[in-house]
Amino acid sequence: MVNILYRPRLPNGKHVPLNWSLKLYRWTNIICWPLEDNAPYWFHLFDRFLWFLGFVTFVVHNDAEFRYLGVYFNNLDEMLTGVPTYLVLIELHLRAFSLGWRKHDFKRLLKKFYAEIYIEESVNSQLFNKIKRQIWPILTFSLLYFLALNSYIVTAVYVLSTNKRELLYKMIPPVDYKNNFYIFFILLMSNIWVGFIVTTMMFGEGNMLGLLIFNLNGRYIMMRESFNNKLDTLLKSNTNTNIVQKYERLLMETLKENLRLNKFAREIQDEFSFRIFVMFSFSAISLCALGFKVYTSPVNSIGYAFWAIGKIQEILAFGQLGSTIISTTDQLSSMYYESKWETVIERSLNSAENVHLMKFVTLSIVTNRNPFHFTGLNFFNVSLVSVVAILQGAGSYFTFLISLR
Repeated sequence: MVNILYRPRLPNGKHVPLNWSLKLYRWTNIICWPLEDNAPYWFHLFDRFLWFLGFVTFVVHNDAEFRYLGVYFNNLDEMLTGVPTYLVLIELHLRAFSLGWRKHDFKRLLKKFYAEIYIEESVNSQLFNKIKRQIWPILTFSLLYFLALNSYIVTAVYVLSTNKRELLYKMIPPVDYKNNFYIFFILLMSNIWVGFIVTTMMFGEGNMLGLLIFNLNGRYIMMRESFNNKLDTLLKSNTNTNIVQKYERLLMETLKENLRLNKFAREIQDEFSFRIFVMFSFSAISLCALGFKVYTSPVNSIGYAFWAIGKIQEILAFGQLGSTIISTTDQLSSMYYESKWETVIERSLNSAENVHLMKFVTLSIVTNRNPFHFTGLNFFNVSLVSVVAILQGAGSYFTFLISLR
């Protein structure tokens, strides 16, 4: 089955080395991860069946957890015990199954990324190592989510070994599971499976988005360095013959690469915009509920504590991704403006060519007049500024809940 799941390849045909987080995402999250092009037709049907079965499983959990919240609506402590998992369930229900429904688009994006954008060590070892360091914060929150998942698995083992009929999440299913072991066991296994889908989706998508954006950012940096190096070589030459034409060819070459990278950035935006919107929309209230539970019952909330720290690390990492690409693309218009075009004009004797060159430079500047922003359905920009606003909102909600207690 592992060979049927899509594995990205480099242009030379070799498989891409994936870190442990993406490997786990690929192996365990068939809801989200695409299939190979040559996967048998029957497996494509099986994949759609699993998507449908998973969707129904999430609906059943959604209903059961909502019942719990309704029963304990007037008991703030008990209700907020179930709120974090319920919010995460809804968030991932939207994110995971929207990705799973159109995973072929995701696969096309990955193919283009590894064919055209991904920076191999042989291409630029310095940027390659820099990107590896930039991914570390994302791997950190991946580990925290994984520890939170393990705490639930340990709880499941304990429940089975002690013959206690308790589920992993605060939920009230519509069936009597306490007097029927088989129903209880099915529900418990579904709890574990949902936990795997939720956790692997969170850190898997975060790692994938980090790779996409940091490599795209690296390509922008490589484009800028290449342009400046070629420009210095051109201006150091002693001949002024056809200097404008040579400069324009260099400018055209750079602008084409610029537009290619801008197009790929928009493709990332189209792929992740909805899921980023969902994640950021749920973050403030989720952090508030997680913080309240840890604050009121720290000894019994180890899993919640890992989850809360991981959530904070996650939105900080996403904010850093957005701020990084904003900072890099914000420098592009200045790159064209400061490209010493006035020196080229000074060394040229053809007025018509000089006028054409100035128009070309102006076009390059205008094309990049605004930095690129990743957004959540155009409602907000993904940046560290947005993250600060979310954390402030979570703090305000937390203070309000503490005052009600």
